[in-house]
Amino acid sequence: MKILTVIPIAKDIFKESLSYFSSKKIKAGALITVPIRKKIVPALVVSVQETKEIKTSVKKSKFVLKAIKSVKSDSFVSSEFIEACGEIADYFVSPVGPVIKNFTPQVILENPPIVQHKIRNGPNLAWTKNETILFQAQKKERLQYYKSVIREEFAKKQSVFFCLPSAAEIEEFSSELKKGIEEYTMVLYAKMPKKKIREVWTRVLNERHPILIIATKSFLSLPRKNVGTLIVERESSSLYKSQIRPYIDARKSAEILSSKTGLRLIFGDNIMRSETYFRMGQGPVSRTLSEAEQTISNMSKKDSVEWQKTKIFSVLGQDIRKMIEMARVKNENVILFAGRRGHSPTTICNDCFRTILCEKCDTPLVLHKKNGKTKEVEFICHKCLKKTTASERCPYCRSWRLQTLGIGTQKIAEEISKFFPEVKLFKMDSDAVKTKKQGDEIAEKFLYSPGSVLIGTEMIFSHINFPVDRVAAVSVDSLFALPDFRINEKIFNLLLRLKTLAKKTFIIQTRMADQPLFDDAIRGNISGFYKKELETRKQFQYPPFKTLIKITKENKNKIALKKEIQALEEKLEKWHPLSYPAFTPKIKNIYSWHILLKIEPQKWPSEERELHQILSSLPPAWKINVDPESLL
Repeated sequence: MKILTVIPIAKDIFKESLSYFSSKKIKAGALITVPIRKKIVPALVVSVQETKEIKTSVKKSKFVLKAIKSVKSDSFVSSEFIEACGEIADYFVSPVGPVIKNFTPQVILENPPIVQHKIRNGPNLAWTKNETILFQAQKKERLQYYKSVIREEFAKKQSVFFCLPSAAEIEEFSSELKKGIEEYTMVLYAKMPKKKIREVWTRVLNERHPILIIATKSFLSLPRKNVGTLIVERESSSLYKSQIRPYIDARKSAEILSSKTGLRLIFGDNIMRSETYFRMGQGPVSRTLSEAEQTISNMSKKDSVEWQKTKIFSVLGQDIRKMIEMARVKNENVILFAGRRGHSPTTICNDCFRTILCEKCDTPLVLHKKNGKTKEVEFICHKCLKKTTASERCPYCRSWRLQTLGIGTQKIAEEISKFFPEVKLFKMDSDAVKTKKQGDEIAEKFLYSPGSVLIGTEMIFSHINFPVDRVAAVSVDSLFALPDFRINEKIFNLLLRLKTLAKKTFIIQTRMADQPLFDDAIRGNISGFYKKELETRKQFQYPPFKTLIKITKENKNKIALKKEIQALEEKLEKWHPLSYPAFTPKIKNIYSWHILLKIEPQKWPSEERELHQILSSLPPAWKINVDPESLL
């Protein structure tokens, strides 16, 4: 008889580990199923002991040990992977089980494939532990570098795991990387049919030839034995950070995983996060850069780069109208970027000076025009999605003097139709595109419609992977109003991505032409931007100079919420907590409040065990987010 210590792999189970007994021969790393609260859940075996070795402690136990239900896989993951997940869980203040679940698809946990062949590491694995390479370059140069890495690894009989933040980008990169090695390229992402996921997972485990695995973060647990290099592409993407608890960051997890398993880790992107850029000259990180900055700078010199600076507001300024007219005459395509969907993001009353808010959420209602028709309008809350009739009167003072502010995709389309009624329009935002297939169809129609205009939000980057003659950022000024420490970085990255789409003309329409960020984006001055950004972050003690921990509590009762926040603040007094309401303090009648801690990076979590204990002992209703993408 054996006593098994297991980690339950389920979101709603917060026990770190549990004990069960079994008469079967089971090793650490096996995947089994166990009974918990009338449920049967998957669990990972972390240790096995003979009953006779711990007979006394078993007799003194206050609970009765239960038997396991079944063995799903004799060797599901390696001990190194389990150890890495333990360290990841410690860093993000999470149980280990949800971490494992975060990197393993449910279909595999329910029915793991059988391994028929043992895949061994190649004889020439020479990479040392903790080697991390940062590769910042244009996409074309990154692809060339990645192809050379793959060839190099295949020659050493090693496989490569190529991680991307979304399925849309998987299709884009796989079409290039798999050329010549189609038979040995395996693609995996969460929205694939379950049967297909099992089929590809089985091929990955049993293919004896070195392979290229192109997948999202959900597949990082894949137990392929001879992976020599892990590439994390689009390092700046916020999609690598989980949007629901536990708030695991796949980029940090990749660092921990590679250090435990001896993988060579490569981070790649056009523009990396500021904290990653800062690390280029720090510690064990290797600095590997192409001539990305010079490439962007040269683009600036050969392109016709224009700004619009005007005191009299116009949705489409004179420069943009000239650009569209020129494109129409020459049968060229145009992309117009807007930061928001809908018609007008904000409506205010000119008498009581109040913003029209959702009655359930403290967020401005966005004016939408039904089917683009001028007279049929409605307000939509972009938080709770409630639709209300767009009244002509202020709901607070009953004034008729309502004024719409801001620029959405519908307002831009309205202006295009007014000035250029003959131009064919396409729209790409979450109102117009509900599925990937729809987005791809719009992109294809736009590509084969010379002289047309595409109006879109950031969604365009998921579907437009080809250069366009002329591009304009119609509305970016409003983004600066967001009080978030990453906002400058996000705007800079956004503008450079838009600029790389433009073959001839790129226009930034702004009332803030003196903003240094615009000048850096136009000239491709990446290092100049980073220098200013890091100076600001150092001044206000943001990453990379501090590790941020955001603690969030929600409650329908605002008074009770404040009491809960104050009580925790007292416990955390030693760490100088800063508490503040969420940027949208109420959503669906539920109030939200944050506590922010700033910790010395080298001290977290190893030297802050007292703080870690306080946070890990909080009830599940408290949300703990280490390295948050946003403070809002």
